[in-house]
Amino acid sequence: MKNKFFTTILFLVSSTAVMAQETGPVAQKASETLPKIMTDPLNFIIAFSFLVMIGAILVLMRVIRILTDELAPKKIVTPEPGQVTEAAVKKPSFWSKLGQSFNDAVPVEKEADVLLDHNYDGIKELDNNLPPWWKYGFYLTIIFAVIYMVDYHVVGAGNVQLDEYNAQLAEAELQKAERLKLVANNVDESTVTYLTEETAIANGNKIYVDKCLVCHGKAGEGIVGPNLTDEYWIHGGAAGDIFKTIKYGVPSKGMLAWQGQLTPVQIQEVTSFIHTLKGTKPANAKAPQGDLYTEVSTTAAPTDSASTSVTDSTATAVN
Repeated sequence: MKNKFFTTILFLVSSTAVMAQETGPVAQKASETLPKIMTDPLNFIIAFSFLVMIGAILVLMRVIRILTDELAPKKIVTPEPGQVTEAAVKKPSFWSKLGQSFNDAVPVEKEADVLLDHNYDGIKELDNNLPPWWKYGFYLTIIFAVIYMVDYHVVGAGNVQLDEYNAQLAEAELQKAERLKLVANNVDESTVTYLTEETAIANGNKIYVDKCLVCHGKAGEGIVGPNLTDEYWIHGGAAGDIFKTIKYGVPSKGMLAWQGQLTPVQIQEVTSFIHTLKGTKPANAKAPQGDLYTEVSTTAAPTDSASTSVTDSTATAVN
């Protein structure tokens, strides 16, 4: 009976393992030809639950059989002289030995040896040893605690919760910087505004000296290109106009389109630097060119006179 029982359990476990393997990479090719009902994960869960239920029923039947045998009246057989009974030659099974080694329980027939004098309403107390599995588990927790303490708080190889939190904050800051960088690079002539930060103005000045000085002069006084310090602009003096001129250039007058060499942020920085040159009146400034542009203040609502003072222009660019 025992052999049949364990054989059945082994068969159920093996069947479950085979079914689990069907969900692996080998089954990917076969899933193309099998019906959908054979590849649906829900069906495998149902089948696994069914096998577990069968196994539970078999175990329950086994327990009932054991209890029935224990509660059944024992037949007293008096052995004849020289006859060896079955009980005398029967040895404990491997599983019973294993259970005994894990529990270290005193056999029922020897409970009188560990019986204490305590008696609570007929309930007797035995002085049994702690189960070995419990003791060894407790020892393992102590060993784990020591290793954990040394690794995390002495050597510092492991990351404690605070370190993980700080690492996540740093990662979040990097992601935030990347997002802001993407947002900043999305600026164009329709959304550009003047930057006022010293770093941005300094970057714009550096780019101006490197790219624009030859044509517009060191102070923006104008050489081949127009004067950038007065209030007259050929292609409009608003932030979007200047940005667009730098971005697309003026090929008809020899100005390059810088969108291939400068990022949108760099063009915005140059635009902001050029805005700071307004009204500086450098020496040897070139004569005004283009139309008068009066900048409208954003702090107050524009009046009719202010709105009419801005002249129309046909293109938005700076030479």
